Amino acid sequence: MIHIDHCGLMIEPQEGMSVKEILNWASYAERNGYGYILRSDHLLPTRSNKQRDSPECWVTLGMLATTTKKIKFGPLVSPIGFRNPALLARMACNLHTSSDGRFILSVGVGWYGEEYHAYGFEFPDIRVRYEQFIEALRIITPLIQGKPVDFQGQHYSAKTHCFPFAGRKVHLVIGGSKPSMIKAVASYADEWNIYDSSAAACECLLSHLDRSLRGRRIETSWLGSFLIAENKNEVQKKLRQRTIYSILYGTPLKANNLRKRGILCGTVDEVTSQLNELKEAGLDKFYFRLLNTKDKEMINLLTSTLKEL
Repeated sequence: MIHIDHCGLMIEPQEGMSVKEILNWASYAERNGYGYILRSDHLLPTRSNKQRDSPECWVTLGMLATTTKKIKFGPLVSPIGFRNPALLARMACNLHTSSDGRFILSVGVGWYGEEYHAYGFEFPDIRVRYEQFIEALRIITPLIQGKPVDFQGQHYSAKTHCFPFAGRKVHLVIGGSKPSMIKAVASYADEWNIYDSSAAACECLLSHLDRSLRGRRIETSWLGSFLIAENKNEVQKKLRQRTIYSILYGTPLKANNLRKRGILCGTVDEVTSQLNELKEAGLDKFYFRLLNTKDKEMINLLTSTLKEL
């Protein structure tokens, strides 16, 4: 059984999107019973026009702490290379405290070199970025648990304590869909988020994770895009339109091809079947990427579908 309070909406800023619109979607998610509202953390749009609006992630997270009441919120995910890890932990603890413990911290290695270069950050090869990631986790983990840290590494160092502290640890999510992430997940994460992956791919990754956890239980979640319609004709109509899906995945679009890429696609019954397959693969939570916030009818259909599961 999938419950809507185990689901969340993840907002990627789109052309012309304002902070006010992001806050409106957070209100929508909370009002409709979603458990989570999440923000992508990018310094540049990852698609098409690089000059379009892209409200800064952590600024909007601060606003979400005060404009929402019960929904959990956070970035999905924050690349480690953007911010010093001790400072990132301090920011997380502050938002956790100010929201009565509703903040979740999601971190990743980072992949989008163009935004690093645009803002003057180094973008080393993946081996070095992974080393940085592990060092960052060794700093972040004790700090978000209310413990002091005294660490000197090759890439980062910290000797500090985070105040104020909410009294309970910040939930730590590690994002990534590569087997190379399993060791870090098993050692540090409270939750592993796997993105844009089919049920078969998720099941394979989770089977490897189970062997690494050695009895420790962590939550698992899926992040992905969706295309849902009332009937097959409407599905085909959406597939024929030049939408963000065609920009991302090429044209002509076919439902089966999108499903193979880990995209929910089809009628209500077909999308429900895909969600059940992901659940059976071992996923606990489901985060839905809002690629087109202008298609409110489709988002409402997703919401009503989740409420009926």
